[in-house]
Amino acid sequence: MSTTSVSQMHVAIVGGGPGGLSLAAILKKLQIRYTVFELDPSRFARSQGGTLDIHKDSGRLALEEAGLLDEFKKHMRVDATELYVRDKTGAVLMHDTEEGEEDPARPEIDRARLRDILLDALEPETIKWGKKVSSVSYTDGEGGRKFSLDFADGTSAGGFDILVGADGVWSKVRSLRSDVLPPYSGAMCVSTSISSFSDKYPQLAAFVGKGSSMCIGGKDLVVAQKNGDGSVKTYIIFPGPENWKDVSGIDWSKPQKEVLENFMETYYSDWSDTTKQLIALCDEGELAVRPLYQYPPGYSFEKKLAGVTLLGDAAHVMTPLAGVGVNLALHDAFDLAHALQKIEAGTSAEQAIGEYEAVMFERATKNVTKTQQNQNLFLKGLEVKDIMDGLAQVFGGGEEH
Repeated sequence: MSTTSVSQMHVAIVGGGPGGLSLAAILKKLQIRYTVFELDPSRFARSQGGTLDIHKDSGRLALEEAGLLDEFKKHMRVDATELYVRDKTGAVLMHDTEEGEEDPARPEIDRARLRDILLDALEPETIKWGKKVSSVSYTDGEGGRKFSLDFADGTSAGGFDILVGADGVWSKVRSLRSDVLPPYSGAMCVSTSISSFSDKYPQLAAFVGKGSSMCIGGKDLVVAQKNGDGSVKTYIIFPGPENWKDVSGIDWSKPQKEVLENFMETYYSDWSDTTKQLIALCDEGELAVRPLYQYPPGYSFEKKLAGVTLLGDAAHVMTPLAGVGVNLALHDAFDLAHALQKIEAGTSAEQAIGEYEAVMFERATKNVTKTQQNQNLFLKGLEVKDIMDGLAQVFGGGEEH
């Protein structure tokens, strides 16, 4: 393929989350043509979730490669590395922070801020908004293999040499490489959000601290994360059947305030009032209930098709119980960009992408194993003392490389 500064190869990236946008930003620097197709109608269409810790030895590799590390450092929140671990009464069991460290290993950044940094690094015309993929296909001809995308709005795009799925848990692109859907993990997540949290509820804000508060109960985990805009996101993770929402005994059609009161009375009556307030004071319309899915350790694509691959959750979805999902997606983007650079220089797509996937799945298997270990630690009914004994290993290891 051409080795001139103008790339002849054209890469389609489906999904404009941190992984897909990081890949695009690196490809831009490498002068490889790309187009991003994103489901959201615009960059401001919805809330981008909570805060992320970007690890020095994984996520930051991609930002540095894209030339965005200095911009990241302007917005990173070292004070948000503060963590309180509490029991269900609210008593502090552990406190940790990287604040004051010259080179913190895991500084935080709001997901929305990270997305803005990545979007601002890209040419606006290379991002196509409001593009929900309905099907993916390919043809083999004299010009080689070309990939096409059909969208829910009736439009289509084609002529791509490489197709990358960065489209999350229920990836459409994955169907070209795997027919195996991610199985239910056995864990549910109820999430709430409170805006202007620090201003409206200073006592609650002190409970959460500058970063996160994690309350453990043996079979339940309640994690509250403070964002840079003063809001707080709270995640309640617990074991249950995949249809838990339907069999929970809660009438979800009632007003949200009543729903949350019923939820806490039924499941969290013996937890601290402060923890319950983090749930009860949720902004109207910000309550969400969802099952968590996860591929087993050792999963990889069972179908071969040169020219198409995936990254992040699309490739190796796992629950958030190890807190490494975004870092893995960014690390995947870093590795995949260099695989695509090899293709541009003449290496076959089959070889270059195969080498990328071998490394990517080895890393994913290590981390999904760690995630499963954490699920067993936090949600299997262990005594608090036993959970605390395991936390040193959990927080000491980070993600596996």
